[in-house]
Amino acid sequence: MKVSSRKNKWVFEFDTISIVCGITKVNNIYTVLFELNDKIIKINTSDLDKTFLSLEESFNSNTISNYR
Repeated sequence: MKVSSRKNKWVFEFDTISIVCGITKVNNIYTVLFELNDKIIKINTSDLDKTFLSLEESFNSNTISNYR
């Protein structure tokens, strides 16, 4: 996974997909927003590292790539 920032957004590049996220924090809870297949995905988490490692595992798996 590669991480960069562009125009106040975070860009996460996995093996087969890149997502552009908005990340906000309120009361130690992060909200991650991104678009995937024309749908807005919203994830609330207290641990960004674990969340993005889980997303990386999912996006890089053979199973999920069959649905793109």
